[in-house]
Amino acid sequence: MQTLSWTSIAFYCAFSIFVFYQQLHGKNFRGASQSFGLALNLSAFAGMMTGLAYLLYYGWAVVWWAPVVILVIGMAATVVGLVLEKLVGAAALSASGFIGWPVCAYYMFSHIPAA
Repeated sequence: MQTLSWTSIAFYCAFSIFVFYQQLHGKNFRGASQSFGLALNLSAFAGMMTGLAYLLYYGWAVVWWAPVVILVIGMAATVVGLVLEKLVGAAALSASGFIGWPVCAYYMFSHIPAA
């Protein structure tokens, strides 16, 4: 039985980058549109809850220690996020997160190894 699905972990890393930049943008939001700020914060919160659910489900369905490894790999992926931020900008990463993190969430859940 394979305990770590590298495909699922790669999608989790992309997912965590999108959610991180939405959280950062929501925290520092100074825009005039309160509805966009609300949508940004709701999306970031939903992403955070989805990430927590993913780690809990992975630990429950596969092996208990895997979420710790996945979380550490996800934190290390912030280096990729910093490079992307320099290339496209933090606001672009945040805005693309409205579509990016749900797509990544679908694929990271669908690639969890069967127990």
